[in-house]
Amino acid sequence: MVLVFGTICIDCIRRISSLPNKGGYCAVEDQIELLGGEAANTACYLTMWRQEVALAGNALGTGFEGENLRMKLLEKGLDVYLLQRAGTTPVCDVYVTADGDRTMFGYGFHHEANHTPFDSLPFQAGHWFTADPNIPNASRLAAKMAHVKKMKLYLMDFSRDNEIIPRGAICQYGTDSVGERGNSEANLKWAMAWTAKHQCTTILTDGGLGLYLAQPGKEAVFLPSFPAIAVVDSTGAGDAFRAGTLYGLIHKKSLLHCVRFGAAAASLKVAHLGATENVPSLNEIENWIKANPEIAQAYDI
Repeated sequence: MVLVFGTICIDCIRRISSLPNKGGYCAVEDQIELLGGEAANTACYLTMWRQEVALAGNALGTGFEGENLRMKLLEKGLDVYLLQRAGTTPVCDVYVTADGDRTMFGYGFHHEANHTPFDSLPFQAGHWFTADPNIPNASRLAAKMAHVKKMKLYLMDFSRDNEIIPRGAICQYGTDSVGERGNSEANLKWAMAWTAKHQCTTILTDGGLGLYLAQPGKEAVFLPSFPAIAVVDSTGAGDAFRAGTLYGLIHKKSLLHCVRFGAAAASLKVAHLGATENVPSLNEIENWIKANPEIAQAYDI
């Protein structure tokens, strides 16, 4: 079982040619409303891959909006028994430009009072717990409780300077929040420093430019990304990477095998609009790894 704690929302995705200048105008080419949020995305992928998932995090909201979000979760086969019906339904407006990059504006994400009660969380020793910090205090407390209950931790974007990261945790970040996009020297240095500080495994992804892996007691390494068939929308790519890596960890594969699977899953995900639509199958991911042997072999170190 994987306990996924964090953000669950409605993604309103709008495609535009490019972001306008301040005070300018840009026409929306098309738009779609989908299930989103880092926790929901990750839980969706794992569920599609037939893994047992418990989804917890922010409340769904009330009224029509809350029911809309609840139905989107159920349509993806996700259980909602841990999710409260209270507060405001979180919504993320996602503007996707022609290069597949996205800019996000969120509303209703930081209501600390409205989340799954901690005494309802199904902590299970030896199983995986993963969280994003978008419900800042609650996510950190849930991670602390999971650690006390002897769960294995996979933390995403927990990057405060005073962050408490348990020794042995796996931590994933993207260069949108730490490091520097396209700067390999700075990214490798950041990953090494974070691992040295917390004695955790650090994964720093840099989109299509590759990723950096640092482990305690080992040399940090750069690993290439798998090519994307097309870059339509990068929304959810980090969550696909996290889910793919977790899938391998659940099945007790080596860390490099897991990271390779996550990288391949992310490269396939960006070919489609939205985070929770057109989730690549396990066979598609395995076939994509086989179709790119030179990149796949870079992970055999």
